[in-house]
Amino acid sequence: MAVQDSSGGAAYPGDMEALKRIYDELCREYGFRLGTLPAEDLAKATMDLFGQGVFDEDEIRDSLRRFLSRRPMN
Repeated sequence: MAVQDSSGGAAYPGDMEALKRIYDELCREYGFRLGTLPAEDLAKATMDLFGQGVFDEDEIRDSLRRFLSRRPMN
């Protein structure tokens, strides 16, 4: 599933719901608690991908998993 093409710079409510769903899923998968540095880094990376024009949910999820796999474990 793809989030709406927001190439104009705006994130629509459906986009935000999809991005939050991906974010929440990965926080659970990686054991990140909300408000922690790893969760904040994940949120930034999620929005960065969207801002770069990545709208496919599977592509966002896969890219974030690659990002997280390269992250040093604290």
